[in-house]
Amino acid sequence: MQRGFVLCDADLAHVLCLNPERNGFQLESVDDTRTLNRALCLHDVTEAKNVYTRVEAHAGEELNLEIVNVARLYKKFF
Repeated sequence: MQRGFVLCDADLAHVLCLNPERNGFQLESVDDTRTLNRALCLHDVTEAKNVYTRVEAHAGEELNLEIVNVARLYKKFF
């Protein structure tokens, strides 16, 4: 179980994770807690904002993600 903040879309259906090669990012659907365990979880909001700007620069487009406490997503399953 993770603690901290994750980057997710507006309807809390997808979270940002590292891809399997660990050299990029991908949005994964939040179907179960295993997806949340793989999510890119950050300790504080400042760190999440810094990572978000870097991910947008890497993607080359605006992603429209939100910074959300991961506990809010775990509540869907518990």
